[in-house]
Amino acid sequence: MAKSASQALMTPDEMAERVTPAELETACRQYQQQLITQPIEVMKDNTLKFITLVPGVRNQLTWGELHGDAQLSPWSKKNGQSADYKIEGRTLQVWPGNCSYDFDPMEVFQSIYGHSILLGEQLTTSQIAVRVATYFAAKVGMHLNNAVWKAKRNVAGNKTEDLFDGFDTIIEKEATDEKLSVAKGNLFLFDAAINNTTATEQLKEFYRKANDMLRGRECNLYIPQSVYDAYVDDYQVRHGALPYNTEFDKLTLEGSAGKCKLVVLSNMADSKYLKITTKQNLLFGTDINAQENKANIAKYSSWVLTFEMAGVYGTQIRSLSPEELFVGKLHVE
Repeated sequence: MAKSASQALMTPDEMAERVTPAELETACRQYQQQLITQPIEVMKDNTLKFITLVPGVRNQLTWGELHGDAQLSPWSKKNGQSADYKIEGRTLQVWPGNCSYDFDPMEVFQSIYGHSILLGEQLTTSQIAVRVATYFAAKVGMHLNNAVWKAKRNVAGNKTEDLFDGFDTIIEKEATDEKLSVAKGNLFLFDAAINNTTATEQLKEFYRKANDMLRGRECNLYIPQSVYDAYVDDYQVRHGALPYNTEFDKLTLEGSAGKCKLVVLSNMADSKYLKITTKQNLLFGTDINAQENKANIAKYSSWVLTFEMAGVYGTQIRSLSPEELFVGKLHVE
């Protein structure tokens, strides 16, 4: 966008005074779709690389998971086995959430304007308005990303982690209901804490206990940074001198023939569970086009502006079948 000579000569204070509440509201209306999708854009560079976005969930979406068996036997005129099967539903539900934050426009404008000058780009008032709105929308995305695993639905809460049940919360509930169990073959209990002298053997044992159909596919092992650090340290000590060990950082689990990718995410720092599954099995639902979605900046009181945003989000594990998911519960000393 072209800028006038008078704009180019303005001080940051003068530019800040030009960015009126009306201009901010106009920018939010003009770039509404961009602002609504900004949280998702933030997550695309992080957790959404390794889970599946389901963008059109209006309220909830249910998948039927078929459990049963069928097989051939030698030809017989009387061959008529009864199929033993059942269908269980897995429902991805999204929940509406909103926020409103008051902020001092002078401080924010000074920060954005000054940063832009350092980069050699002197912004117009409308560009600053868009950047202010985008900044806050990106913060919403950051908190959504941080809550994906640990969130626990609490209607009385006031944080993103109260909005929906994250993957670890779902796992904990399903384990309590024994839909995840050692007997079913989709749960593994570590009998000792993972450290930098045992991690290689422990993760190898965990992987080898997984269902053969899951191991036979490309899959991910989702682990916190602390477990990954222990694994690479242990691996380096054990195999550092081997001629084929050409790099310290490990991208796949040793012994998986390159099929099990190590996924290390900072938002899993406090997780009690390791997960072997596929990207397609971990679902993050939203409805970008829902009428509940909005982003706005308005003035309701003197000296401050208010950023408002609303959206719908939720998570679900599509299948708990051992062929799709294997959970390892970490040992706590």
